[in-house]
Amino acid sequence: MTDEQTQSDNGTTLGPRWLPGLLVVLATLLAVVTTLTTWTRSQALETDKWVETSGALLNEAEIQEALAIFLTDELYNAVDVTGELESLLPDDLSGLAGPLAGALRGPTTDGIEQIIASSAFQTVWQESNRTAHAAAVRILRDEAAIESVSTSDGAIVLNLSTAVRNLGEAVGIPESALDNLPDDVGQIIIAESDELATAQNFVKFLDFTSWFLFVVVVAMYVGAVYLAVGRRRQMLQSVGISLIVGGAVLLLLRRVGIRFSVESFVEDATNKPLAELVASVLTELLRQMAWTGIVYGVLILGFSVLLGPYRWAVAFRRWVAGVAESTAGLVGIGLGAVFLLLWWSPGRAFDRWTTALLLIGLVIGAIVALVLTGRQELSAADDRPVESESHADDVEQVSEPAS
Repeated sequence: MTDEQTQSDNGTTLGPRWLPGLLVVLATLLAVVTTLTTWTRSQALETDKWVETSGALLNEAEIQEALAIFLTDELYNAVDVTGELESLLPDDLSGLAGPLAGALRGPTTDGIEQIIASSAFQTVWQESNRTAHAAAVRILRDEAAIESVSTSDGAIVLNLSTAVRNLGEAVGIPESALDNLPDDVGQIIIAESDELATAQNFVKFLDFTSWFLFVVVVAMYVGAVYLAVGRRRQMLQSVGISLIVGGAVLLLLRRVGIRFSVESFVEDATNKPLAELVASVLTELLRQMAWTGIVYGVLILGFSVLLGPYRWAVAFRRWVAGVAESTAGLVGIGLGAVFLLLWWSPGRAFDRWTTALLLIGLVIGAIVALVLTGRQELSAADDRPVESESHADDVEQVSEPAS
């Protein structure tokens, strides 16, 4: 065997010595791509995530102000406020209707902003987003649409008409005027039919690649550790460092992406802080996923330390192996690990059964590794005194004839 190859304990060559390191490097790059793909899929196609994000947006004061201005414009465009005031004012004061309508615009916006901050409007906002997003996802996946959402002419619409009417009533607009509101008031077009075919193909691509790349990344990490015969603990450390580096790269890409998007697509400098806030909220899930990868990397590094030659680590492994000798002890270790996972659940690991199974599998593998290593060390420790006594007996037998 040359230095360029790694061998198993029975001498079987497992591949070139540089192969595990290459797998870790490639897995690091693919992990970044996989996370971006999974984030895009989760953020865009999972209704619960969308509603959560839209709710977080509405909790921001700057967003509330912008939405209040939009809804005020919708009211003023749909209702002839000046005409309504003229009908209410005496003839000799009808000339004040125009200035009065303009003067009422600011207080109307302030009143709407207060209503937007209320829990009642939050509920309307979330339900409107849930309904529109669920309809959009069904259409993008070529499934049956939701009856309550109009998709005529290929448009998917976020319908805020109910909210506009409620807000009009709250600020004192006569019901007769509100009855004349056009059907499309307060409607925001999310997607057009011209983009539908491309969007559907992109959704199919995301659905496939997010799972496929995830499996490939896990397989590459496992393969790297398996092939690194004689230096698996060091390769495990490399995997931990890989996850930390990947998470850091994602955090950097998020920050650079937000800055680039705002600078490239928002021309008005006064709107850039609001745009940056919106981008930050929309990419919050990506930030969480990046930090989850970093935390997992730190945990893997910590586990590699537990497998090290340090006295306290050896003592810990032997203790785990001793406890695991009994069924009750083994069950106790397993339940303890599961309890910690349920209590901590890093990065919402249990949101999906696949990630939950992966994490539980990693914990079970870690426990098995500690138990097996501890048992080997206990067995080696028990053999040493026996070997010494046997050696002493041999010496005694040899010395008897001499006497």
